[in-house]
Amino acid sequence: MLPNKLKIIMIGPSESGKTQIANFISETINIEEAGPPTPTQGVRVVEFEVSNISINGKIMNVDVELWDCSGDHKFESCWPALRVGVHGVILVCSPSTAQAAAREMELLYNYFVSQPKLSTKQCVLFYNNTHDNDDMDSLSLSSTFSKVSQVTVNFKNENIRLKKDFSNYIASILQTLNTDN
Repeated sequence: MLPNKLKIIMIGPSESGKTQIANFISETINIEEAGPPTPTQGVRVVEFEVSNISINGKIMNVDVELWDCSGDHKFESCWPALRVGVHGVILVCSPSTAQAAAREMELLYNYFVSQPKLSTKQCVLFYNNTHDNDDMDSLSLSSTFSKVSQVTVNFKNENIRLKKDFSNYIASILQTLNTDN
């Protein structure tokens, strides 16, 4: 039995663009009208519906509870509560966080994906490409991420693709949960 609501955690280093991505995916605010980013304090939960997800030939709508988590380690004591009942994890980094990202992504992956025994299909890495000339190769990720889907996010050129990538990720989670039952 598939859950009627998916809990997805979005986490990564501070200033990697998690809130901007969460706002865009959930259509919470118009990105063009958004003011300067402000650090998330703890966590912010955004609820929305993703339509027309195909699972085994059946089209369905899925309610998503997206937990936009602060990248500040002063909130690390909240992590155990954040991962309770989680169905998926979105790791986010950007060129400005690339230096610390490899180590940070490994830490977050171990805590939020490996320890709760989620499948690699329940995790995705979003590289928030804030500059047109940056690519994901600058991250130097460990082999841990070889089976994790990696998506380059570029709001300047390809923002429509992000919604499709997110829908595909939701479908991947549902497929994984469907085969686990």
